[in-house]
Amino acid sequence: MKLDEHLEEISIKLAKRVDTKSCFACGTCVAACPVSRLIGSDNYHPRRVVKATLEGEATRLLEEPALWFCTSCHACLEHCPQKVPVSELIQDLQNLASSLGITPDDIVSEVENILTSGWALAPSEQANKTREKLGLQPIPIDERSSNDLQTIAKVTELLKRLDTIKQRKLKEAETQNAIEEEGEA
Repeated sequence: MKLDEHLEEISIKLAKRVDTKSCFACGTCVAACPVSRLIGSDNYHPRRVVKATLEGEATRLLEEPALWFCTSCHACLEHCPQKVPVSELIQDLQNLASSLGITPDDIVSEVENILTSGWALAPSEQANKTREKLGLQPIPIDERSSNDLQTIAKVTELLKRLDTIKQRKLKEAETQNAIEEEGEA
């Protein structure tokens, strides 16, 4: 499926959920968003996502790191007087971005940790030493759960998506190296 088809599909899904013209840019989603309040609306602005999507410019959002700041708390939806599903739209765009191999390294790292250890942030050696000093058992890594997660990742094609992301990053690195080598020549 081509990028334009993906974006059209997202626009159709959004239109089915709510009248796309119903967002009247009141800014309630921004005011309700804990991320926007924490890092500032100049850095993260949920309303811009809706605006860009309605104007057919969602592709420019796919490479923006801010797309991944959403915590999926749905505060924007809960406070929106028009019930525009901003967080769902953001999730759709995140899914599209990752299907194209556009995913921040820290997200990829967390997913890989979950698949191997069951933890988004794998238990550190230091954490287990501290637990030992406190008389606690080390944080367990359940291999059976890890195997189950690997199976789920395979069936849902998450492993394929991770491979797409890695291939894209590899191509970007190769391109950057070629540019640097040309500059040195």
